[in-house]
Amino acid sequence: MAMGNRFDFLFAGAGILGSSAACALSMELERRGEKASIGVLDLDLEGEHSSTLKNAGGVRATWRNRANIELCKYSIDFYETISEIIQFRELGYYWMHGSASWKEINENHPLYVEYGLPVELHAPGDVQRIIPLVSNTEDIDGLSISRKAGLIDHYSLREYYRGSAKARGVKFIGGCFVNGVDARDGKARAVTAYDFGGLGKGPGGFSDAAKEILTKGAPDGDLPMIEFECGTFINTAGAWAPAVAKLYGFQDDEIKPRRRQMVVMDAPDADLSAYGMVIDTSDVYFHQEGTGILAGYSNMDEPVGYNFDFSFGGMSEESQFVKYIWEPLYRRMNGFEKVRLVRGWAGIYAETPDRSGYLGKVPGYDNIYECAAHTGRGLMISYGAGVALADIILDGKPRSELKHAADLSRERKAGALYEGLHL
Repeated sequence: MAMGNRFDFLFAGAGILGSSAACALSMELERRGEKASIGVLDLDLEGEHSSTLKNAGGVRATWRNRANIELCKYSIDFYETISEIIQFRELGYYWMHGSASWKEINENHPLYVEYGLPVELHAPGDVQRIIPLVSNTEDIDGLSISRKAGLIDHYSLREYYRGSAKARGVKFIGGCFVNGVDARDGKARAVTAYDFGGLGKGPGGFSDAAKEILTKGAPDGDLPMIEFECGTFINTAGAWAPAVAKLYGFQDDEIKPRRRQMVVMDAPDADLSAYGMVIDTSDVYFHQEGTGILAGYSNMDEPVGYNFDFSFGGMSEESQFVKYIWEPLYRRMNGFEKVRLVRGWAGIYAETPDRSGYLGKVPGYDNIYECAAHTGRGLMISYGAGVALADIILDGKPRSELKHAADLSRERKAGALYEGLHL
């Protein structure tokens, strides 16, 4: 059991992956009749600035490599069992493909069949029959429909993991920003963190202080420090995982924080409630969100960095919202002639060179593990990734249904695991 600030297993990051892994680890230990103390540190437990609550809520298993397919399929199988709790709407993914992505999904289709994933491939002439709102099929080479896919409530899923973990004694500790890892002779022994303590009071309060340190990596002024001893250290810090990795010796200069922006718009003439996620050839992705439409886009031409600023506002011709979201939807579909921008936000994820994340033991260390930088797939893979990570920590390898999760180690023994779009 924990004594003061000592934990047998200590996670840095309580987002969807940290919460899931802590839940899976506590459940597996309970199943084995073993007792251990588990702590999860996070600066922002509510998640105001975290990537978990900034995503579009889509889940699919149609990826390029077996590791990501297995993690997503295993997760979706579980989501189906608690669909009402997490508001999982298995309404599918509807992807309008240009020539390159149409060629790719046709090449990948046998892999989906092998895994039992129901994926339909339709000719351009079928698009308007399937999605009657589509008015223009120009540049569409085909439509794929992934039936074992859909939309999920990210907050409900995260809270499900946390509730289950807490019921088994896991402690979630907020206001802590990890800034040091004592790693000697191949072992992590202790972790230090800035202790934000009472910064929730006063103008701006904790939110502004949290945003500052998440953007800059360090506070402007002095803050008290807190130390935690650990038997095993696990990096689940999401977009900030590279900064944590540097503390135990990995300079992840190739992992970049990428901003993705999303909007909710009022489009009274567009009813997409019968569909899950819809993706245009322009890479705009969108779905029904209550009475409005949620749409998102990641501008790959902008500089990378920890940028929380929302810049898709406005309805002028120069507006990025108009350029990247409204115009593509207006050209493609009926029902988007009249829209009103309701709100928007920016979220950050870590983008790796091959767009697949890390999962497993960190080379050179006996007791440091990571599950991070999954390039926008954290929500989709969360249950499978948590289970696989718990298996690796306790047994050295994932269970057979998730055997290719071992490919996501830093060594990349299976070679590069390149993925295309992250949505």
